[in-house]
Amino acid sequence: MLALATYFGHVSIDSTYWYPESTPELLTDIAAAGEAYLDGGHS
Repeated sequence: MLALATYFGHVSIDSTYWYPESTPELLTDIAAAGEAYLDGGHS
């Protein structure tokens, strides 16, 4: 976990814990929310 945190440049390892727990569904939801935000909508 420390190597992954260092690779991503995180100051705190706490910011890195969600990466191994992420799922394709979660990442899809995050991408959709980002796209909606950029398009001026809200999700």
